[in-house]
Amino acid sequence: MDEILSCRNMTVGYDGVRMCGNIDFTVHSGEYICVVGHSGIGKSALVNTLLGITPPIDGEIQYLNGLVRSDIGCMPQHQDIRGTSLVKDVVLSGCLGRMKGIFVGRHEKEIAAAQLERLHISDLAKRRFGELSGGQRQKVLLARALCAAKKLLILDEPMYGLDAVAKDEMFNEISRLNKEDGIAVIIIDSDALDGTVLHLSDRQLYCGDVSGYIKSVPGQFYFAGRII
Repeated sequence: MDEILSCRNMTVGYDGVRMCGNIDFTVHSGEYICVVGHSGIGKSALVNTLLGITPPIDGEIQYLNGLVRSDIGCMPQHQDIRGTSLVKDVVLSGCLGRMKGIFVGRHEKEIAAAQLERLHISDLAKRRFGELSGGQRQKVLLARALCAAKKLLILDEPMYGLDAVAKDEMFNEISRLNKEDGIAVIIIDSDALDGTVLHLSDRQLYCGDVSGYIKSVPGQFYFAGRII
C-alpha cells in the first residue's frame, strides 16, 4: 500500500503549549487507524495538525503520493450547523474544497447525492438538520465528510452521544467505506478498535496492530478498563 501521510517525531498542542509529543506514524492507502488515549491528551489537537489547521510545535508532517489537504474529509467532534439547514445543503457544503469557482455546480450536487445514497439517507435530503435524531445527524455529517474525502477520512469521536444500536450502525458504515472503497480512516474512538492502534498519552505509547496492542502494557491497561 502507498504511504499517503507521514508524521515524524511530531509534537502537537495549541498556542505553543505542548500536549503530546514523540508522535511517529505513517498512514497507508486503505489503512484503518484507531487513536486512543485519555481525555484532554491532545487527540483533537492531532486532528487539527493533520488537517493543517494548527502547525506542529515540533517535528514534521508530510503529505505523500498526491495527497493534498483538500483531499481529506473530516468529521470534527464539534459541529456548528444551524438546525434550520436542509440536510442536502449540509452534505453539499462538504464539496466546497472541490469547487474551482464560487458557484455550486451539477458535479458537486451529484457528489453530494451519491454520498446520501451511499449511506442510505437520501430520504432525509429535504429534512431540516435540527429535526433529526442523533444517529441520523451523525450519518449526515459523515456524508458531508465523504464529499471531501478522496484518499483519507478523519473522524473525531463520531459515535459520541449515540446509543448502542446507532454506534453499531455507524461503525459498520465506516468499516464498509474503509474496506470496500479503500479510503484510509483515522478514527478517534476508544470503542472502535480495529486495524492499527495509535495510543497517545503525553507521548506516543504504542503504534501497531490490535493483536500486538493486546499484549502491550498500554493495551493491558486499556482492556482492564484504564487508559494511561
